[in-house]
This record gives sequence, C-alpha cells and structure tokens, in this order.
Amino acid sequence: MPVPSAPADAPATQRTPRPVRPEIQALRAGAALLVVLYHLWPGRLPGGFMGVDVFFVISGFLITAHLAREAETTGRIRLGRFWARRARRLLPAAYLVLATSALAVYLWMPLLNWGQNFREILASALYFQNWRLAFDAVDYLAAENAPSVAQHYWTLSVEEQFYVAWPLIVLASILLAARIGARRLTTVTVVVAAVTVASFAYSWWLTYDNVSFAYFSTFTRAWEFGAGALLALLTLRAAPGRRRTHPVTPHVAALVSWAGIAVLVYCGLELTGSTPFPGTAALLPVLATVAVIAAGMPDSRLSPRWIIERRFVQWTGDISYPLYLWHWPPIVLLPVILGHELGFWPRVGILVATFAAAALTKRYVEDPVRTGRKLGIQRSTVTFAFTSVAAACLAAACLGGVQHANAEADRAEQLKENITKDTPRCFGAASMDPDQPCDNPELDGLLVPDTTAIRRDNPNYPGCQTSDNEVRTTCTFGDPKDPTLPHVVVIGDSHARALLPAFVPMAKEGKLFLEVQVKAGCNWSSNPHPNPDRTIAEGCYEWRDNVNAYLLKNADDIDLIVTGALAHPRPATGPKEQVAGFATTWRPLAERGVPIVAFRDNTAQPVDTNDCLALEGTITPDSCALPRDKAFPNFDPLVGAAKEVKGARLYDFTRFYCDDEKCPAVIGGVNVYRDRTHVSKTYMATMKPYIEQRLDEDGLLAARRDG
Repeated sequence: MPVPSAPADAPATQRTPRPVRPEIQALRAGAALLVVLYHLWPGRLPGGFMGVDVFFVISGFLITAHLAREAETTGRIRLGRFWARRARRLLPAAYLVLATSALAVYLWMPLLNWGQNFREILASALYFQNWRLAFDAVDYLAAENAPSVAQHYWTLSVEEQFYVAWPLIVLASILLAARIGARRLTTVTVVVAAVTVASFAYSWWLTYDNVSFAYFSTFTRAWEFGAGALLALLTLRAAPGRRRTHPVTPHVAALVSWAGIAVLVYCGLELTGSTPFPGTAALLPVLATVAVIAAGMPDSRLSPRWIIERRFVQWTGDISYPLYLWHWPPIVLLPVILGHELGFWPRVGILVATFAAAALTKRYVEDPVRTGRKLGIQRSTVTFAFTSVAAACLAAACLGGVQHANAEADRAEQLKENITKDTPRCFGAASMDPDQPCDNPELDGLLVPDTTAIRRDNPNYPGCQTSDNEVRTTCTFGDPKDPTLPHVVVIGDSHARALLPAFVPMAKEGKLFLEVQVKAGCNWSSNPHPNPDRTIAEGCYEWRDNVNAYLLKNADDIDLIVTGALAHPRPATGPKEQVAGFATTWRPLAERGVPIVAFRDNTAQPVDTNDCLALEGTITPDSCALPRDKAFPNFDPLVGAAKEVKGARLYDFTRFYCDDEKCPAVIGGVNVYRDRTHVSKTYMATMKPYIEQRLDEDGLLAARRDG
C-alpha cells in the first residue's frame, strides 16, 4: 500500500517539514505503477504484485525513523498524537474511495455480489480486510469468490495494524532500556531485530506450510516493515555526531542503487502468481528496496539521479497513495457495467482516469485534511471523533446492503421451496431427457434458485462437513440396521458431494443406506495434490489413508461405492499418471467385489454463469449458455480409470447438461451451476430419477450382497 507522500517523520504542526527524499518518492512511484500495471495487464507484468512489499519497507523505514528520533529527543512517544497524524494522512482518501465504491456497488452490481462486496468494504473500513481474505483463501466455499471492489485494501489493513503495533513495540523497548540501564537506540534496535527475525522465520515456515493464508497474514509481512525499520535505526546510529563505521564512496552507492532498481525490475518480470510468497521469495524486492534507500542520492556521475528526479516520477510518487486506492474498483466494476471483459482501450481508460482521480484526491482531500485547521481537525480528539463518525457511517451503509441482499436471498429461497414442493412438468433435468422429450412453456423466464440465493444452494448436509482428516461417522442417511438395504458409500471431493442431492432422497425413500466420506478438494485417488499448501496437501493424504483403511476393513459390508472428482485445470501430473492414481486406489476394493460407479465430471465454466444471469433482463433457455466445444476443457481421469479397473463403471450424464451445440446455464427453469464448477443442489435433485434408473438397470440397488 503506498504510504502518503508527505514525509512521515514531520509533525503536522511543524512549519518546515523535512525535505522529501527523491529516491523514496521514486520507489513509491515505481511500486505503485508495478501494482497498477500488474492488475491491468497481469500477463505482461506477472510479478507486479510485489510492489506492495516495496511500500511495506518504505513505511517501516519512515515510521521507525520518526519514532526513534522522538524517543531519542524526548524519551517518550506520544501515541495519541502519532495515531491521529496517521489517521489524518491515510483515512480521508481511503474512506472516500470506500464510500464511492459502496455507492457503485449499490448502483451497478447485481444483488448476487452485494453480500461479499459490502462485507469486504466493511472489513476494509475497519482495517481487518487482510484477515478476512486470509480465512477466505483457505475456505473451500469462499476460495472461488470473485474479487470485490475493496480487495486491494488488504495491504492497507496490514499497514494500519503495523501503525498500531509498532509504536507500542518501540515504547516497550524504551521502557526496557530504562529498566536495565541500556541505551535507548541500542535497545530499540535489538528488539526490532528480534521481531524482524522472528517474523521472517514464521513467514518462511507458513509460506511453505500454508501459502494461501501466509500471503495475507500480518505476521508474515511484519519482517518487511522490520527490514526498513532496521535500516532507519542503523542510519540514525551513523548520523552526524555519531562515528561512521562503514563509509561508502558515492560510486559504490550509485552501483548499489542501480542494483536495487535492477532487482525490482527483474522481480516484476520474473515472479509469478505461482511463486510461493512472501517467504524467501520476498527477500529480493525487500532487500532491493533497502538498497535503494540506503544508497540515497549519491553524488556520482553513475547515479540514477537522472531517472529518479524526473518530474513525472516525483509527481507519481506524490500521488502514489490515492493512485493505489483508485485503480482497483473500476477494474472490478467496468466489466459489469459494460457486460463483457475489458479490452485494451478500456484498460488504458482506467489507467488515465486513475491518475486524474489520484491527483484530484491529493489536491482536494489529502492535503486539506493533513494540513488544514478547520473544525480543529489537527487536535487528536477531533481527528478520532471524525474517524469514528466516518467509520460508523460506512459500517451502517455496508450492513444495510448486506441485510437487503440477505432478505432478497431469503425471498428467492422461499420461492424455490414453494416450486420444488409441487414440481412443475419438465422441471430441471426432465426437460433434457432424450428418451422422453419434454417442453413446458410455463417454465419460460423462470430461474430457480435465482442468483441472489444460488450461493446457498449447496449440499451442506448436517454432519457431513469434514473439519479434520478422520473417517466421518455422522454423515449417514437411511436405516443402517435394515439388512435388505444396499450399503452405498459416496466418496471423494466436493464434486462427489455435489451428487448427494440425487442420493439422499433415495435413502430417505428406503431404497438404500447411504454413507458419505467427502473432503473438499481431495479426490479418491493416490495422485499428488495440486495445492501448493503443505497443510492442505498432507491433510488430504492423511484423509485418503484413513478412508482407504476404513473401506478395506468394511469391504464385505459395502455394496456400492460412488465417486466423482473435479477434472482439474492444473493437475500435478500428466494424464496417464492421473488415471493410474485413481485406478490404483480403486482396484483393491473392486477386487474385493465392491462395484464402483464413477461419474464423469460436469462442464467447467470459464466464468461464473451467475454473474452473467444476474445481468440478464429476461431469462431464456439460451441465456449465458456455453458452446459445447468449450464446455470440457480439462482432462477427466475418471473416464480412463473406469476402463482400467474391472468392476468399475463410468456414468456419463453429459446429455443432461448439454445438447449437441451448447450447454445451457438454465435448464427447465433451474439454475444449473452454483459457481464455475459445481452443479447446484436443486439441479442435481432433478437428476435423481435418471441416476436411480441407471443404478436399477445395472442391478446396483438390489439387496445387500453376501459378505
């Protein structure tokens, strides 16, 4: 997150502020452009996301320099004054963009997206957005959430948390120095170094263990602020009046500065979204930023001064904070307004408009609040009062938006319940039955559930959510003591769980005893897990081992195993290895005489069809349909595994998702997909008669087999 351009170490009442350091302004400009261009053209600058790490180092340097100087001069830190000054510098522009974004969501976003957007705007206003995204990143149901207009505020949340905690750490160090009789600056340096090393070690470990969570965690980013802080403390120790220990010639400083700039450019071009980050990968941009700041503006003909002091570079550094704030909302909103993905010229338009908005915000919002005297804004108590009122207003608006979205979802869910109680003719999959063609004009324009309630339309049956890696004993349906009922086990990932709305009614009708062993993101195979998070991958392996042992132990009591799996867009191995991974896992059960039914995966949507349907004025059978030749982009290893394993069958129900030309998003008045890859609970329930018929034809719903 770009820090404000005004020097952070200059008190608001100081008439002659410290001169702005041109190299820091240039770093701000470069980092802001890295992030903005990365978001506009991610394929051209895949590592531009690391621009935020540059800002973290700058903040650590400037804030620590200010705190340390105050501590050295006065022996204390005025926390209220410090936090009020931070609020005046950061919050006016931040709250302006959030309020504008909230209004834009109200005006242009479909209700489908209100809940997530207003919740994240609220999280951003209260500066815990990074933690919300961290927990969403490891929540399977939230992992595919579309980006919100406030997603980029996670960096500001990390920064604000730093501003709260860091002066307390410095103050504690000062008190410790007084207690043990040590020098203040030395004690602060030792404590900051310890915190920095601890944070880096944690970042290194967590990035390896759980990269999705590590990316947004404050504790994995603290060392980046610490790196800048240590540079500030070392600089103060070498300031005039103190003995310099390692003098550097201007030519060497110039080379260090160029090296830092070169490394930042390299990182922007070579890092990618698949790079485990922050961890050790963040060392490059962090150390490069430290190098540029440490080198300063060397008086050498080799110096990069001719780039750093360019008027455009310095001006961009001056508006880098509002530039960062304004660039993201239009990237999210404009495709919704236009009804299609952004092309080249709309992206250029966003870039130009962002610069204009940033300049106006700096001129008419940031500077007047930061330096103005009206309404007594320079008094800390007044600053906190205005901040509280602004936060309360934003919170009220966001909570109102969430409440309205929930009310609409409740209404849509009740409509779905009313319709499914007395199922209309040709409802859902019945309209795709090739053996008995069915058409009901009364279903024209119907969408059940509609997009406001579709996120709730998932098969989250009580007792079936896997919170650990153990075998589930609480997810069963039907009478386990009835010896005439076939014992059916559904096993696999969330695509296996998506089959439950077809099987649970069979159990409730007394046609089978159903047991469910599912874990999100974990298919029933021996294939390497594609997720880079070690915790997630190893949890999946442990779950597989436990379930396989359970199945083999109880094989004589199991009459049928049903499985499904996501045809993964980024598998960890090639097609042959994927097929072998499934076949190897299935074969021991098949050899024990347990039939296995594998369902071919449903279509994969390039974008969430509900985003499209939410913008449709009138729902038709062709609304947001996907051409069939684009509906199955990923290799499905279950097809090959079913051929290789004797006793396994493949159930391919593609005919209920697609005709010869297209794969509709709305079939028989039913909303087919709850997100890009999962079939809705309502549509799967309408497939129950056809799945049951196939099982009957194959003799798989007969009485229990002999052990």
